[in-house]
Amino acid sequence: MAFVLNLLLSVVLVAVIMVALIATLGWLASTPPYSGPVTDHFDGKRFRNQRATPHNDFRDAAKWASHRQQGFWRPYRDEPAGPAPPQRGVGDQLRVTFINHTTVLLQTHGVNILTDPIWSNRCGPVSWFGPRRARPPGIRFQDLPPIDVVLLSHNHYDHCDLPSLKRLARSHHPKLIAPLGNKRFLERRNIPVFEELDWWSTTSISPDVTVTAVPARHFSGRGLFDRDRSLWSGFVIQTPSGSICFAADSGFGEHFAEIRTRMGESRLALLP
Repeated sequence: MAFVLNLLLSVVLVAVIMVALIATLGWLASTPPYSGPVTDHFDGKRFRNQRATPHNDFRDAAKWASHRQQGFWRPYRDEPAGPAPPQRGVGDQLRVTFINHTTVLLQTHGVNILTDPIWSNRCGPVSWFGPRRARPPGIRFQDLPPIDVVLLSHNHYDHCDLPSLKRLARSHHPKLIAPLGNKRFLERRNIPVFEELDWWSTTSISPDVTVTAVPARHFSGRGLFDRDRSLWSGFVIQTPSGSICFAADSGFGEHFAEIRTRMGESRLALLP
């Protein structure tokens, strides 16, 4: 009887330790909660889409993971990288280099802009865990031209890749622009943030180029306790020769028409 009791206590102790460990790791991975005034998309604690999108429950994620129908996906295949882009664009010409996922290099009006950079082999809380890439990046990191600006749309692992952001911060010192609630998290990890923006807020990155954060239909979260605690967005880059819309990880919604109405016609739209 004593043996069974001791065994039961050991099992309970191991279970408690595992739960505590998971909770601790989930807390460490989480983005600190944003504090700011209540708006039409922030209730004082969490951000929300313009149209309600229920996804705050763990059961929603579990249902999606267990019921989704995955299409055919090829195994990893190594391929040679593309040629190195030029150091700068020419005048008002717009040069676009697709690298991978939502990582795109935009070169125009003397400015080099990189969106949601990810060069890691996996996207996850640690280097050995998380979805593995199916192709190498289209451009090698060492072949990048000087990066002036990084646009970060939200904090999911496949968009907010900390190793890539740290590497860019060390070697290029770009102006990193992110939605509300991401600055504190990034700067704690030695990734300087130039500015964090609310939807429809604008910042200047050169005399000719401005960036405006625009609504997206998505969500945020990296750990167990930070669902929608930081904002997600797309961006509109305005230049004298036209604007560029980077929609990032947005689902479809009325916000696309609103962006068109408020920001005008786009020279280029990067859509998921």
